[in-house]
Amino acid sequence: MFDMLSRRDLLRTSLSAGAALGGILTLGPVSRAFAAAPRVLKVNTLASAAAVNVPMQAALRMQLGKISGFADAEVRPTAKIPQIAQEVIAGSADIGDADVASTLAAAEAGADLKIIGLSYSNTSQVIVVNADKTKSLEEIATNGGTIAVNSIGDFMYVMLIGVLQKRNIDPKKVNFIEMGSSGDRARALLAGRVDAVPMHIEQAAQLKERGNYQILVRPWQEYPNWFSAVIMTTGAWLQKDENKLAAVALLKAVLTSFRSTDADYAWYKAQVGQYASSKELKAAGDDFLKPIWKTLTEDIKAFPPKMETLTPDDVAKVIPVYKAAGALNGTVDLNKLIDRTYLEQAIKELA
Repeated sequence: MFDMLSRRDLLRTSLSAGAALGGILTLGPVSRAFAAAPRVLKVNTLASAAAVNVPMQAALRMQLGKISGFADAEVRPTAKIPQIAQEVIAGSADIGDADVASTLAAAEAGADLKIIGLSYSNTSQVIVVNADKTKSLEEIATNGGTIAVNSIGDFMYVMLIGVLQKRNIDPKKVNFIEMGSSGDRARALLAGRVDAVPMHIEQAAQLKERGNYQILVRPWQEYPNWFSAVIMTTGAWLQKDENKLAAVALLKAVLTSFRSTDADYAWYKAQVGQYASSKELKAAGDDFLKPIWKTLTEDIKAFPPKMETLTPDDVAKVIPVYKAAGALNGTVDLNKLIDRTYLEQAIKELA
């Protein structure tokens, strides 16, 4: 499937980005063609990096540049999560570190998208309450309480709808409001203006120092894998052979970060100090950060070494929840949307 290039083909490739090479190409010979002018990928990603986002950021900003023939990505921070997928569809970015909800919805609407990898597996976001005031989701529903989410229809909103239905709680009895900033959501919870909010596990740990704030829902205990962030691009972009090369290179960088995170706490801690958005997280000591790392790697299993959780069958398990929440019709063809071709080549080359 991945054919080697002759020296003549190699020269022709370096001179013509659109040359037809008759298949997806291996990185070894082609990398020399890019040596004089390293390829720079435009990658849209989240504007803020939580603990779970750090390996992906390290891959984009440090690991990719170690692969011969490629430079570190041009990382384009994006404040509004759905905008990541939108800009990839529009062609203003090559690849998106995008949320799964926007990607699935766009694909179902007819966008020419391909999910080629995971930014991380599962989710590190949890639902947090002030346990002095709120004990359960049932209590929130009974009292007509309020839960603040990033946006109606996003992956955490859908997750919560599914959890409510599993507990035979009518979601209509809960008042969901949109609050885009995790900092704003935390402040609203502290002020008692909302009853529950989603936040990352390290934010929940920090909040516990301010009072009796407890985790009420852990998505990885509710679902086999609650997908939240994916590496996506368009089918049209992947038609060019140099872009197929770039996709493999990027996935090699991400897989390397995943494996380093799983195997080496010290490596992960160094990347947190470099790439995390929160000043408190950057400066966190081992007593705080190591339990976060253990939760991410052992409980959540956020960094699978072969991204083995990314399959149509696994993603299909969450589609009924999206349908029940009204976020999808359930018509998306996952076998066309999810393409492991470049991921399998990256795994092969790393081996």
